[in-house]
Amino acid sequence: IGTDQGLISYQTDANKGSSVFDEMYAYPNPVRETYDGLITITGLITGSVVKITDVAGNLVYETTSNGGVAIWNGKRAGGKRVSTGVYLVSAVSPDGSQSGMTKILFIH
Repeated sequence: IGTDQGLISYQTDANKGSSVFDEMYAYPNPVRETYDGLITITGLITGSVVKITDVAGNLVYETTSNGGVAIWNGKRAGGKRVSTGVYLVSAVSPDGSQSGMTKILFIH
């Protein structure tokens, strides 16, 4: 948006959901040790249940997508940042008929 004070940008945590999970991905990816922002998972079906697990299958975080996007702060339920490793993101459509998966790499 252009204003008399300069340019302004706005990014929301919602967008139009997809009809399938074929373009599901997370960013930033990899998540580097210096990054302390939010991780965005996009390409989701509206209202998807999103679960993030470690490679051993332990649940780290769970949420429902806002439109076609889910946001994660990179922390476990207790508020501690996750360790270095690969984390699996799985999503299931609200009616359970479709699912998708992607990965996120954390580097410390």
